[in-house]
Amino acid sequence: MNILLTNDDGIYAPGLWTVYRRLMSKHAVTVVAPDRERSAAGHGITLNEPLRLETVEVNGGFQGYAVSGTPVDCVRLGVLEILARKPDLAISGINPGNNVGVNINYSGTVAAAREAALYGIPAIAVSTKGRDARQYEAAARFVGILAEFILCNGLPHGTMLNVNFPDISARRI
Repeated sequence: MNILLTNDDGIYAPGLWTVYRRLMSKHAVTVVAPDRERSAAGHGITLNEPLRLETVEVNGGFQGYAVSGTPVDCVRLGVLEILARKPDLAISGINPGNNVGVNINYSGTVAAAREAALYGIPAIAVSTKGRDARQYEAAARFVGILAEFILCNGLPHGTMLNVNFPDISARRI
């Protein structure tokens, strides 16, 4: 499966790379994320300044693309410019802090997944409770299972899932 992975917390965010490590052994994963934190960017796009794209090396050799724009800009660049073909799935996260209720309207994490869905790409926004989240592995394990399920069963056209986890170990979920 060809996966586009992004977030709103920036290219160096631990949740992003936890999901990457979980998925990379079975899938082609391309990381396109903001060059810095862009939380609460909503569904904004960059209009009046150039977007900068830089290849960066993270966590001992993993490569990704750092974008000077919003999470939605990252999805647009990934789909329209970076990837040779449309991805089979887009994943945004893992975001520290739930995206529920009114917060989904402001969330860059959710907006990135929503943008992928607008392109007809099944998408998942992933968040975990608390700004000081520590249990990314448990969420990443579930995301791997969910990605496989979507690959086998699909989602209705234009659908994105917003998945929120407690910040507890997998044994306790």
